[in-house]
Amino acid sequence: MITPTKTAMAPDAVLFLETPCMDGDPPGPKLYFFKNRQYFAWDVIDEKLCDGYPRDTKADWPGLFDAFPDSELRGALRVPQWGQKVLFLFSGQSDAVVWDLERRLAIAPPVPVGDILPGAFARNDFTPVYAQLVGGAGVIYGFKGHDYARWSVGDAWPATPEPGFPRRIADDWKDGLVLAPRTGVYVEWPSRSSAHSNRKIYFFMGDLYLRWDVPSNTRNYRLDVVAGWKGWPSLA
Repeated sequence: MITPTKTAMAPDAVLFLETPCMDGDPPGPKLYFFKNRQYFAWDVIDEKLCDGYPRDTKADWPGLFDAFPDSELRGALRVPQWGQKVLFLFSGQSDAVVWDLERRLAIAPPVPVGDILPGAFARNDFTPVYAQLVGGAGVIYGFKGHDYARWSVGDAWPATPEPGFPRRIADDWKDGLVLAPRTGVYVEWPSRSSAHSNRKIYFFMGDLYLRWDVPSNTRNYRLDVVAGWKGWPSLA
């Protein structure tokens, strides 16, 4: 008897959007998780899986895989300062597919990652995460192996490499990260707590996720994905 291979729960890519990008999704901010050519929407207000998911990525995001049909998603980058565009990165590829959220289509041709995130750090596969610093400035983190880099963002790409990077992950993300996560996403919860910070970065690796508090720059906790995200689907 052949035992099916267990697939890690961590997504291949994740987006936080202030409004839904798919017809039929309830209003309010959404998280869109991608894995194995499927995706699902997570309602940030109600903290649950949206009805009708998971769904086929190729059907709802037409053209996304056309440039690199044999490559898997490596990450997704949405920088609010850059408008209604999403940059999708693919394993082993040096270009990013630009997705137009308003027109719901991929903009050809793909853009070299180096034109978006200059420097040697972004030349090979890495994990991109947009976030905001304590003071509200937007930055892009790149995680690879035991190291990470950081770029500051303006109104358009390219982002600007910050001096003093790359640095060791373990030195700056204490009691949280040692190695690069598989994916990560910055979320500002609109209604979770009036007493504590609602600005978080969620990192996913294997079957675990880590919640990082931005203002205090500390780990909140690390849990199994299925324990912390009730109703999380299995995307085989």
